Amino acid sequence: MARRTLTRPGENQDVNEYLNYLIDEIEYVTGITVSKDERLEVNGQDGTEIVLVSPNGTKYKIEVDNAGSITATLVS
Repeated sequence: MARRTLTRPGENQDVNEYLNYLIDEIEYVTGITVSKDERLEVNGQDGTEIVLVSPNGTKYKIEVDNAGSITATLVS
């Protein structure tokens, strides 16, 4: 995962607005992190997708059907 740089609060920025921004960033980062020994289950019906990136930067969405067959579809 690429490193994310957090924006520093502006001089006149509302404290609550900045805290909400930080909470959103933390939820985003922790929402896509998988820890060692953790199982990740993705339900494609809720809009969640698994996209793998090849060494040359090409992106593929990974799907499985009810028979367990796995397919990779090119995505942009």
